[in-house]
Amino acid sequence: MLRTVSRPVAVFDANLKKFVKQLKDAMIKARGIGIAAPQVGVNIRVFLVILDYGKRNERTVPMVNPKILSFSKKMEVDEEGCLSVPGIYGTVERAKSIVVEFYDLEGIRYEMDLEGLNAREVQHELDHLDAILFVDKMIEEVTYEEGDETPQI
Repeated sequence: MLRTVSRPVAVFDANLKKFVKQLKDAMIKARGIGIAAPQVGVNIRVFLVILDYGKRNERTVPMVNPKILSFSKKMEVDEEGCLSVPGIYGTVERAKSIVVEFYDLEGIRYEMDLEGLNAREVQHELDHLDAILFVDKMIEEVTYEEGDETPQI
């Protein structure tokens, strides 16, 4: 499933809302800050991200049929981990800021300008929908002592 490109969501209904709740529960249980539908065996273009992680305005945002409209020219190398490859961490180069288009659970279209960790999370999760794992883009592996891991995207 992780190596299959996900199909767009066509119906915004109670089943989608129920699935997103289950996805959120799985993300919280795994202590992640993002999770994509393929990570739980469902081949649809949906993911959740916790934006502004660790800040007062932290919020969980479901993104349905997301698409990045623009990437900044400025790139940033930072560390990532992933719920699908537990215990593996590494540095990945990604655009420092993006503009993402997505739909909410009601089918309403949004655009968001994101930067830093928020932009990184969305790029990481969108890769899952396109059958790409962060290890495919990893520059260098990072090792931690047991219990020192950072939250995984």
